[in-house]
Amino acid sequence: MAIEVTEDAATTVSDYPDRAAPTSATATFYGADGTSKATPTVTIDAIGSAGTVTVSAVTSQTVLTVDTAAGIAAGVEYWLTSASGWAAAVGISEVDGTTITLEHPPPGTLAVGDTLVGLRMTVTLTAADLSDRGLNHRVEWVVTDSLGTVRRYRTIVDVVKTPWPDAVTADDAARYLSLAFPGYATGLDAGHYFELARRASQRVRNILRADGNYPHMVGDRAVFGSAGLAALRLECATSDALVPAGYDPTAYQHDQEQVLRRLIAEGVANNWIDRDDDGAVDAGEVAPMYTMRVVRR
Repeated sequence: MAIEVTEDAATTVSDYPDRAAPTSATATFYGADGTSKATPTVTIDAIGSAGTVTVSAVTSQTVLTVDTAAGIAAGVEYWLTSASGWAAAVGISEVDGTTITLEHPPPGTLAVGDTLVGLRMTVTLTAADLSDRGLNHRVEWVVTDSLGTVRRYRTIVDVVKTPWPDAVTADDAARYLSLAFPGYATGLDAGHYFELARRASQRVRNILRADGNYPHMVGDRAVFGSAGLAALRLECATSDALVPAGYDPTAYQHDQEQVLRRLIAEGVANNWIDRDDDGAVDAGEVAPMYTMRVVRR
């Protein structure tokens, strides 16, 4: 998904390569017209004492102890290489001393001796780099990975006046699950709630963008709170198989999809959508929602 950054304000942009950990990388920042605007220095996350962290004990397939947690942060992904031969990106949910909790079990079995290295690549864009407001600016990455393969990646950057806030937060997700599914919620960690909230917010954002209502152009963004909750219910049903008792799962998901679209339509109705991004409320930028009754004969 595109990253929204604030116009005329320095910011960092990050991305993750796939298939292998990066050993070196370069980046170029382009405007929407394809003009090169900057060649910022790429920083690759450095962890441990020499760039590597080693698993010293395994409590479960999501909780492990490492020799050092230096540089490891919650909410960030790292590249895990198993002594048995497999490797994959893993997200960190919580860090407590040298004990770390993964967001979910990895695709293979964790074991003592497995290693973690940095995966996230970061560049800093200056205020001058972000002086032109508009969509589809981009960072082009050229990455050499630990296998010696050179790969290219692209991160879309939308430079906007007011970035779009999440329609639903991790706190919203925790509150909903603790009330609707208290038994299930007791076994969840922070990373699970953050991931549910991220995907639910993205559902709202995708529908708005598909309809041409780019989120950063919406005047009152607080009206999508109810839509965010509907998206959260849908995300819980599709990703965690959480369906209220007595409902057919397929019918429930279909109903929530309809509710989500209706709530987004209600939020957009009579809301200012600054379609030309000029900061002025022009004719046609505030439109009501009409309903009509259709009868099949």
